[in-house]
Amino acid sequence: MKSFFLFILIVSLFIPGINAYAYAESAGAACLMNAVTGEVVFEKNSDKIMTMASTTKIMTLIVALENSKMNEKVKISHNAASQEGSSAYIEENSVMTMKDLLYGLMLNSGNDAAVAVAEHISGSTEEFAKKMNETAKKIGAENTSFKNPNGLDEEGHYTTAKDLAKITCYALKNKKFIEIVSTKSYKASLTRQSGDVYKIDYENHNRLLREYDGCIGVKTGYTEKSGRCLVSAAQRDGAKYVAVTLNCSNDWAEHKEMLDYGFSRTRYITAVKAGECIKHLVSGSNETELIAKEGMSIPVEGYDKRDVTLDIKLADEISAPLNAGEKVGEIGVYCGDEFVGNVDIAAKNDLYFDQGYKIKPCFFSALARLIRNVIK
Repeated sequence: MKSFFLFILIVSLFIPGINAYAYAESAGAACLMNAVTGEVVFEKNSDKIMTMASTTKIMTLIVALENSKMNEKVKISHNAASQEGSSAYIEENSVMTMKDLLYGLMLNSGNDAAVAVAEHISGSTEEFAKKMNETAKKIGAENTSFKNPNGLDEEGHYTTAKDLAKITCYALKNKKFIEIVSTKSYKASLTRQSGDVYKIDYENHNRLLREYDGCIGVKTGYTEKSGRCLVSAAQRDGAKYVAVTLNCSNDWAEHKEMLDYGFSRTRYITAVKAGECIKHLVSGSNETELIAKEGMSIPVEGYDKRDVTLDIKLADEISAPLNAGEKVGEIGVYCGDEFVGNVDIAAKNDLYFDQGYKIKPCFFSALARLIRNVIK
C-alpha cells in the first residue's frame, strides 16, 4: 500500500494541472504568470487575501505614469517628508521632478516619495488610493484593496498573489514602467527652498537585476505584519514571466526557481508569419498582396494553436498610389482573451491605380492558417 501511494505522489508531479507546491515552499502565497498570455503557470494559495507591503508601489507607479508627466515639478509637503520607514531622502518645501520622485519610489522604496506623488496627483493619499482601486478593477484585480500609496500596514489594504501578478503584467505593457523598475542606480536632483540643488543617489534593492539572467524588475517589500514580499519579472527570447511571493522567507532563491520553471516549459505558437498574405487589393487588372510586415510567435505554456485569434483591421480608405511597405492596417493578435500585440499590414508591391479598388481574401494563406490551427 505504501508503494502505491508513493507511486501516485511521483506521478502527480508530472501531470499538468496538479500542483504539489514544488516551488515557493516558504511562501504564504505565490503565483507565476505568463506576462504575454496571462496564463497562471504555477500557484500556491494564489487567491488568499494577504498584505503586500511595498509591492503596493507597483500600482502607485502605474497610476502616476497614467496621470502625470515626467517633467512636472512636485513640491514636497511636511506630511510627505515625515513618512516613516524606507525613504527617498526628500525634504519639506523642496521641489523635485515627477521623474526623480518615481525613481526614488521604486529604487529606494521611498514611502515619502509615494505620499509626495499621491498628494501632487490627487491632493491627498485617500483620493489617490481611489484611483489605485479604480485601476485595479480595470485590470481585473477583484480581490485587491488599496488604502495608501506606500504599503504601510493599514486596515483594508490587501491583495492576493494572483491579483498582484495581474497588476504587474498590466504594468509591464508600459515601457516607462519597465525603464524605471529595471534601472539599477539613478542620480536624482532636489531643489531646496534656498535654491540649492542637492543630488541623491538611489540604488535598486532588487538583487535579481544583478543575479538573474533577463530580469527586468520589479519590487521588494517588507513589514513585520506582511513579512518579505517580492514581485519579479524576467524575459528571454520573447517569453516574459512575473513571479510573486507574499510572506516568503527565502524569496530570492525561490523566485529564481519559479522563473526557471516558467522558461523551461515555454513553447512558441506561430500567430502570423512575416510576409504572409492577409488580403489582396485589386484595382482593375492590377493587384498587390497586403502582407504581415513582420511575424509574431506567442510564448505559451498551456494554450494551443486554436486559442490564437487574429483581428484584421484595414484602413477605411487606401489612397493611390500605394507604395511597397506602406502601412494599410493592423492585425490584433490574441491568445485566449489576452491581447498580445499588433502586427502591421503593408503593401507587398507598388500599385498605381486611378479607379476604385476591392479587397479580397487570400484563400491559400487563410487555408494555411486554418490548417495550422487544427494540427497541434
